[in-house]
Amino acid sequence: YYLLLLFLLPLFTNAQRWKDERHSIVFGAGTNHFMGDLGGGKKDAAHFFGVRDLDFVTTRPTVQIGYRYRAWETISFRPTVTYSLLSARDQASGALGRQSRNLEFRSHVWEMGVQGEWAFIKEKQAARYNFSSLGAKRMISAFLIVGAGGMYYNPKARPTVGEGKEWVELRPLGTEGQGHGITSYDYINSKGETETIKIAKQYGKFTWNAAIGLGLKYNIDRHWSIGLEITNRYTGSDYIDDTHDRYFNFSEAASGNLLNAEGTFVLAEGAGAASLYSDRHLAFTDISQTELTANEAPKYKSGSPRRGNPDYNDAYILSIIQVHYKLKNTFRGLPKF
Repeated sequence: YYLLLLFLLPLFTNAQRWKDERHSIVFGAGTNHFMGDLGGGKKDAAHFFGVRDLDFVTTRPTVQIGYRYRAWETISFRPTVTYSLLSARDQASGALGRQSRNLEFRSHVWEMGVQGEWAFIKEKQAARYNFSSLGAKRMISAFLIVGAGGMYYNPKARPTVGEGKEWVELRPLGTEGQGHGITSYDYINSKGETETIKIAKQYGKFTWNAAIGLGLKYNIDRHWSIGLEITNRYTGSDYIDDTHDRYFNFSEAASGNLLNAEGTFVLAEGAGAASLYSDRHLAFTDISQTELTANEAPKYKSGSPRRGNPDYNDAYILSIIQVHYKLKNTFRGLPKF
């Protein structure tokens, strides 16, 4: 009996070692790729893990800090604070139609959230002694990541696309007609049919996001680990880039020529330049529509489609390299800094 106990005790102790590494501080830095209405690749816009729609020209930085708690051996939870500078520009797109639209934006994004990790390749504890025979491959673990959080955003654009240092807030301008006294109007489409266009309410600066992705981790020693994490943030807003649905012609609205407009057009305070940021589309040089001029074309009529795609909310992909520092437990199981 005692011999059996002496044989099993080390195995049991080793199996519980993960509890000594429950608490970690996580630092991360990497890049982001915006997946919304603006910019993108040569093909139709993608709205989730669409590698074909990545625009590396507008890749911007992301930094992150968090605290990781291993609730069970294969399940962990990680509250995080993340900063990203999101950006997209139609001029950098490979699609001629988006180049013709000629819009851009950038936004500082702050998010607070909690990610859950499930280790489908179990995390191993680093060797206690230098003469351990554990190989490097055994120190690699892999995770499925899901999470949710809240985020702040505030899209801006420049007076001249791609030039200048002045970035102007787009939300107060109501570039698609929001906040100017009119709630709906009629639009006659290319088939001669009349559509009633409803103007959305002015969007806020806060929304939720949901995260899903994959992560890899390598244990260097009993305190330090490095990792790589790629996650998609799907947001609760289609206005991260200030672009949602139809064009709005401010000159047409100011002259009273909107058909059956519900309400009275009143230019919102501080929105005198709204027309400049609302419609910047470029004309084609010939009927084949294979080349663009350098000048903006006449403004679209209010209600003209495809300023944005209202079918999907915006998303962005984060690629982050992480450094984990494992905190030693106290005798009560709490982290020791």
